[in-house]
Amino acid sequence: MKSRARARRAPDTPAADHGPAERAQHGELVTRETMIAGVTGKRVKHECRLDWYWDKCSILDRQHAAGIRFRREWQLATAAPKVIGRYGARVTGRYEFTETQLAARRRLARVMTMLGQDLASVLIDVCCYDNWAGERLPKLRDGLTWLADDYGLPRLAGTKP
Repeated sequence: MKSRARARRAPDTPAADHGPAERAQHGELVTRETMIAGVTGKRVKHECRLDWYWDKCSILDRQHAAGIRFRREWQLATAAPKVIGRYGARVTGRYEFTETQLAARRRLARVMTMLGQDLASVLIDVCCYDNWAGERLPKLRDGLTWLADDYGLPRLAGTKP
């Protein structure tokens, strides 16, 4: 079966992995490089609302990076615990998932108390639950700027403080 597929494709045409047809229903697809030379793939252009706002120049690069970092922390802190056995040797000195999850929860609690209820609710709504900011976009920008400053992300030259 595989030899027939190779025979139908021209020898100079690079292979492509575009995934199932349903993938295009989730938004615009963009080409991505793969680890194999000459093979390209497709991925969704906007994986979350922050990507959309960043693509439309509604938020800055450092605000986007701060929002993605906040999103990862949220996903880690709210993940359900896994109960699985391990067949490999136990490695000492590494954190267990629960310790990592508790640390993420502490970091999130600290950030949310510093932001206050108003800004924290907008950040959680947009960054974590992929809802639109709408008229709360200025609050989203303020919250993301505060997060970027807190995370120590560098400012671009020529941007306002």
